[in-house]
Amino acid sequence: MSYQVLARKWRPQTFDAVVGQEPIMRTLRNALAANRIAHAYLFAGPRGVGKTTTARLLAKALLCTARQGPEPCGACPACRELVLGTLVDVIEIDGASNRKIDDIRTLRENVRYAPARGRYKVYIIDEVHQLTADAFDALLKTLEEPPAHVVFILATTHPQEVPLTILSRCQRFDFKPIPPELLSASLERILREEKVEFDPAALPLLVRSAEGSLRDALSLLDTALAYGGGRLDADSLAHLLGASAPAQVRAFVGALAGRDGAGALEAIDRAAREGEDLGVLCREAVEALRRLLLLKVAPRLSPPDLTAAEVEEFRQQAAQLSEDELLFVLKVFVEVEGEVRRSPHPRVELEIAAVKAVRRPLPAAIESVLAKVEEAEDRLRQLAFVSGAAPGAPSGPVQESLIPAEPGPRPASPGPRTAASLPPPPRPPASPSAKLPAAGAAPAAQGLDAGWRRVVDDVRGQKATLGAVLEQSTAVALAEGTLTVALVGNHFHKELVADRANHELVTQAVQRHIPGAKRIEVRMGAAQEAGAQGHPAVQAALSVFEGEVVAVRARTEGGGEDQ
Repeated sequence: MSYQVLARKWRPQTFDAVVGQEPIMRTLRNALAANRIAHAYLFAGPRGVGKTTTARLLAKALLCTARQGPEPCGACPACRELVLGTLVDVIEIDGASNRKIDDIRTLRENVRYAPARGRYKVYIIDEVHQLTADAFDALLKTLEEPPAHVVFILATTHPQEVPLTILSRCQRFDFKPIPPELLSASLERILREEKVEFDPAALPLLVRSAEGSLRDALSLLDTALAYGGGRLDADSLAHLLGASAPAQVRAFVGALAGRDGAGALEAIDRAAREGEDLGVLCREAVEALRRLLLLKVAPRLSPPDLTAAEVEEFRQQAAQLSEDELLFVLKVFVEVEGEVRRSPHPRVELEIAAVKAVRRPLPAAIESVLAKVEEAEDRLRQLAFVSGAAPGAPSGPVQESLIPAEPGPRPASPGPRTAASLPPPPRPPASPSAKLPAAGAAPAAQGLDAGWRRVVDDVRGQKATLGAVLEQSTAVALAEGTLTVALVGNHFHKELVADRANHELVTQAVQRHIPGAKRIEVRMGAAQEAGAQGHPAVQAALSVFEGEVVAVRARTEGGGEDQ
């Protein structure tokens, strides 16, 4: 007898033998046992999961002359003829090649005739979604009220393309992809029954390539056995499928775990040079990283398809990464998997993902962050003390302190106040999370502002245009004889102030009215931005956290930020 492929040889002959569809099989067995047979069924689901097989089993059970329970006997003439494909009362129709209205008209004429042998005549229409709209319309009435001896079984991989009028007249069963563990167990059982030598490490690669389809898995197994000379080997199967061997995938993941960027890129280069599918490499890396995460978070969930040596290697790799790092790397490769399939440059996408995974951020312990915050607070308190105020005292020009002042005696009557010593105008309430250290900065800032007002008045008396421009500016800081001024305006205003004669005029006025000021430096931008960057609290935070100011936004009255 000629060789029969595994997919046909191991086609299930009983409902119990169908893999991964227990709810559907239970429903059909109960219906057969109670003789509650519908006139039309719709089997929907992906390819190779048992739709046509179940349709034939149902037809066999309906026509079996010796059936006692829900299962067909398999020995009567009707059962044997159906297996051979010669039973005249079971008509299988391919919806792709018999899709026109004339084909359905012929079917409608034939359903009127009684079955040749049994109680039923069963029509199995495969890929029914391929029928034309006119053909569906012609089938509709017959499908709704067929003769009592007719049962329709429709099968499709695209139920969304079947009209709702057809769907509503059928009992619908949705077949699911076969879970990997059941698919692996079925393949292992078939290999042992066939007495074939196999490498257990090859089964996961075979299962993932089949994508939940037992028929695809058996077809791939047939091809792999022919390629391997009757033996199933992991390396030869990977080479056949254009994928990386499991050991090479583990080496690639090990380079990612160890932050070995050169090793990870070399693994991608090797796969590309050997003609392997980079999409498969990415998918295998995702699966390996998922296993690392499982072993890291739940060590007792050891994958059953791995050997003890492989599990130990995965555990060693998992020990090099924290859970957060594993989540970061896994998410990187999950996101890039689709890009690798769609991109015209899949290698570049995979290399970018590898470098990003290797350069993943180091997880910072919360204790170290808290320690830095405490260090920043200590520095702020020291700055406040040096500036001449008690730590936590309010600082008017910037924000209000959250620490209440200590009660104490107050003077009987306030003395006369000069303009320079008047308190600053009221400010919006500060954010509850802010504490200001530099309480003594207020008098200095007020004196600088008063001196700059005198400078502006002096310049306006000599050159009105220049004085009007300076009116929109603010003195920010005085350090080492240099007065920094924040100028609000455009490039015209900046050029006007930068003019040699104008700059000299302003410098002379500054030297007259602001003690210690020798030079002037004009910066474009808001005064609050320049002042915020030079604020002692900001400088202390930058020093402790080794950061930089990215942007400065004004705080609104509600405590938020202006958009």
